[in-house]
Order: sequence, then C-alpha cells, then structure tokens
Amino acid sequence: MTPRLPPVISPNMYIKRVSKSNRMSKRVYKYLHLVENVRTENGPRQRLILNLGAIDLPPDHYKDLANCIEAMLTGQQQMFSSDPHIHKLARKAADKIRTKQAVEQSVEKSHVAAPTYEQVDVASMEAGQVRSLGPEYVCHCLWDQLGLRERLVSEGVPESVLPLMEALVIGRLVSPGSELHTWNWAEYRSALYELTGRALRASLNSMYRAGDRLFDCKDALESHLAERERDLFDLPERICLFDLTNTYFEGQAAANPKANRGHSKEKRSDCKLLTLALVVDECGFAKYSRLYPGNQAECHTLQQIIESLVALRPNLARDRTVIIDAGIATEENIAFLKANGFHYIVIQRGKADFTPDDTQSMQVIRHTHQYTLEVTRHLLENEALLLCRSTGRMGKDHGIRTRQENLFLERLQYYQDGLGKKGHTKLYPKVLEMIGRLREKYPRASKLYEIEVIAEETPGKKVKAKAIVWKKRAQYDTQCQLEGCYVLRTDHRSWTDQEIWETYVMLTRVERAFRSLKSALGLRPNFHQIELRADTHMFISVLAYHILHAIEHKLRLCGDHRSWATIRDILSTHQRLTVEYNVKEQHKVQRFHLRLCSNPEPEHRQIYHLLGFKEVPLPRITMTLK
Repeated sequence: MTPRLPPVISPNMYIKRVSKSNRMSKRVYKYLHLVENVRTENGPRQRLILNLGAIDLPPDHYKDLANCIEAMLTGQQQMFSSDPHIHKLARKAADKIRTKQAVEQSVEKSHVAAPTYEQVDVASMEAGQVRSLGPEYVCHCLWDQLGLRERLVSEGVPESVLPLMEALVIGRLVSPGSELHTWNWAEYRSALYELTGRALRASLNSMYRAGDRLFDCKDALESHLAERERDLFDLPERICLFDLTNTYFEGQAAANPKANRGHSKEKRSDCKLLTLALVVDECGFAKYSRLYPGNQAECHTLQQIIESLVALRPNLARDRTVIIDAGIATEENIAFLKANGFHYIVIQRGKADFTPDDTQSMQVIRHTHQYTLEVTRHLLENEALLLCRSTGRMGKDHGIRTRQENLFLERLQYYQDGLGKKGHTKLYPKVLEMIGRLREKYPRASKLYEIEVIAEETPGKKVKAKAIVWKKRAQYDTQCQLEGCYVLRTDHRSWTDQEIWETYVMLTRVERAFRSLKSALGLRPNFHQIELRADTHMFISVLAYHILHAIEHKLRLCGDHRSWATIRDILSTHQRLTVEYNVKEQHKVQRFHLRLCSNPEPEHRQIYHLLGFKEVPLPRITMTLK
C-alpha cells in the first residue's frame, strides 16, 4: 500500500486585499488574503492559501507579513520580522496553515512500514507550538463517557458550538479562571481543540454565547448526568446530602438582582454574594444545583430544592434519606420531609432534653488514634435522638470557648478600669453600647455571664456609669460539661447508633464538593456583573465538578486516592508539540513539520491505565514545504 504523501506548499507568497459588499446593506467588507501564483492549463492563476481576515495593517507592511509567514513555515529565522505585531500575526497564520495542510499518520506501530532513512540537517531541527495535553485528554474522555456531547446535540446545540462548551468546562478543570482566561488558555496554551475539533467561530464573544446556551440546558444536563453516573458507576442513591455555600463578586454587580450582601463563608463581608445550593448522594456525585441570592436564608431553600429535584427525577422520593445540618433543620422543613415520604437525619438545634447526667451513660462506638466517639440514645414516639460526643470536638469547643472567655473578660476589666481613668468612656448609654458590641463579638462567652452596669446615684444631665459587675450564670457548669456534644435527630428508629452516625457524617462529602468547587474549579471570585453570566459561571463549575468527581471516583475504585489537583500536575508534562526539520531529497531541500505527542512517562501510563484510556491521545500529523 502506497502511503499518502503530505501536501506541499511552495514559497513566494504575497498578500492581496479583497473587498466584498453586502447586497442588502451595501456595506463593503475588506479582507486580506495570503495567496501564491500557480501555473494551470488555462494560464497563471492565484491560489488562496489562507484568509487572514480583517486585519488592521498598513499596505506597506503586507510584504513583511508574507515574508515572516513564509519564514516560519520554511525555518528561515533570519527573515523573521522584528515588529512584535507582525510577528504575532505571522505566528497565528502559520499555525493555521499547518493545521489546514496537515496529514494524519497512523498511531499503531504495527501499521508503520519498514524504517526509512533520510538525510536530515540536524542543525535545522526545531521544536515549537508546545501545548498542554494530558489533563485535557483525561477530561475529554470523561466528557465523552458521560455522554454530554450526545445530550447537548439532542437539545438542539449545533455541532460547531460543542468545542466551545467543552472548552468552558474543561478549562475550569485544567486552568481555572474567568471566561476570558479560558479563551486565552484554549487558544494559546492547550491542545484541547485538537481533541475536540475546532469551533466554527472561536472568538471570545462566541464563547460567552456558548456559555449562555449551556446554561439554558441546565435541567436537562443535570438530569442526564444523574442517570448516566448512576448507570456508569452503579450508584445506590439511598442518601441525599444537602447544603449551601456562597461566593463573592468582584465589583458592584448592580445589574444582578441575586447579588446581595450576607454572611460570607470566605469572610468577604465587603463584597456582594451569590448562594449555591447543592444536593449530592452518598458517593459524592452531584444530583441537582440551584442558585439563590447572596442573603438567602438556609432554612427557606430545602422545600424548593426537593420539589425541583423530584420534578426532574420522580423516583428519587422513594425510600430516600435526606441529611441536613442545623441551619436548615427547622420544624417546618422536617415536617415537609415527613409529608413527602423522605427519611431524615438532621442536627437538632440545642441539646433537646439531654442533661450532663446523660453523658455518664454514653457508650463508645468508635475509637481511633485521632478521636473517640461516644453516644447515648433517647427514643421518642416516631423518632430517635442521639447525643454524640467526640474527643476531637471537645478539644475544639473548649479551645474556642476559653479563648473567647479570656478575651471577653479581659475587655470587661478594661472597661471597668476605664471608669476611673481620664480619657476613657464613662457615659452610661455609651458603656451599655460597648457591652452590647462586646456580647456580639464573643457570643459563646457572652451567654455564660450576666453583666450589670451600675449608674451613679446622683446623676447630672449626663448619666455616668459607676461600675460594671459580672458573674457566671447558673448554666455555666452545664454548658461546659456538654462541650463537644451535639444531637442527631432521625426517624430511623431501627438503625443502630453507629449506622445513624456514619450516615450523618456523609454530610462532609458536600463540604468536600464545595471545597473542590472553590479551590480546584475556580468558583470564586465571580467577575460577571449581570445575572445570566454570573449564573452561567457557577453552573460551569458544577459541570466541571461532575467530571472531577468521576475521575477521582474511578481512581479510588482502583485504590488510587490522589486528588484531581495532584493528577492534573502529574499529567501536565504530557504535551503536544511540533518538530520542524530540513530533509534533502534528490538535490532538493524540503521543510518537514511533524506534529506529535510527547512520549507518556510511567506516571502518565499508570493513570491512563487505571482510567482505561489509551496511552497515545492523538495521531501524528505532517506537512511539507519545498
């Protein structure tokens, strides 16, 4: 079988200006074409090599640009332009020509013919166009395994837009940042478009519009992913874990009605916030997400989330257990879960009817070198209450309480001493105000003490404070004895104490998901100022989390517990590059351009093997210039 020869591009290129008009608007558009003269049976003709588009370049620089493009394709560095603008335009054009004229070579070694030897000018060898490949390849394979391409096509998304959507999501996994950052990454630092194919239009505005279209498919995608992940990984889906987090905006976000000030979990009280509610299963796979204003109260979101989730997946309400923390576990929400056929395990607000005496009857259900966990149970008519205490939480609660208490008492003493010193606040209303602010700053210590501010007996026009008196409240010892304790409330009365507690601690998987979203997936900060774009930014991170968790889950099934951040760093050294060299054939010199992948290292092969992917992501492609 005769191998197909790579295409040949001859030198002597030049640039011509072309004008085209719109018949309807009469508007004239001007473009630059890179062409060459060729001989045909009908005489000399101009052959178009590349449409350079509407480049703003003076006519006297056309020759410099054509020469620079030719030099980059033929390896003549002495002809490179010293003008940075021309050099950038030439580099972009040369890359497009290589991509357009390249011919694939077979990957399988068994298909390669007998070795051929050529006369190569070693001094002419150069390597360039180095692009990241390893992390993108793994994410692209998971994108295909999750069936996202087929689902988007079924939603009416054009094939030409799919590479942009994939770039938005995978960019959040490989190089987290804004959409502008993702566009630059995909264009100039990543080989992703070689895996996905290039979009018909790959401009920044096209990427923004692709994100808008992606968000339009939110419910369909989340429903598809939940079902696909269940089938792919044989998920039990017996548990629903629900929690909220928020991210902050850079800028005023005045055009976004969801941007509001609230309690920032990143301590960014100076910024407006946007809240994300997330439902995951016991294996950590996301099932549904929803966005709320930044000042959304946690307790008012559960019913909306559950109703939306059940509407998408009606069978989810059958014998499922919902786990929520104390901020959401109101009596109203628990009644809603009961009415809709959900079981529940929640953190009970307060200590219910438990007293310090109940700690004497606790039994150890878990003991490790890090902590010991003890529980005792009270059975109600249809519920069970578990008082849990761990040594780790005892140390944490004690440390927080003693630190706050010491600072609280130290400040009270400072206020008391200041009543007898010049220059300190003495007015009775002002002292009461300072005490109120102090209670707000140190709430744990404040509820343990009674404070009285005594006014002067013979006040004048301005009442002054004479003394500040404080003492421990009666429940001080009770509060200290219950440090490290929390109460679990559930309707699973037949479950053992250990089953209830182990199911409850699955809630940490939601926290792990939020941690991944905020660290590895660029959820924060949000730079968008309008609602649709801000919501899209958040949803892209949620989609990226689906791929991230699928990768980590597949590796854990094989005994590899490394995080995506570690896997990404290891695979970053598997790259795609172009090797250029001159070959002498029959007294003629040809410039060869060989696009290939670097050889996978043992660490790369191990990861690909565990995930079930082949070691060579892309075939070789070649181009020749005489």
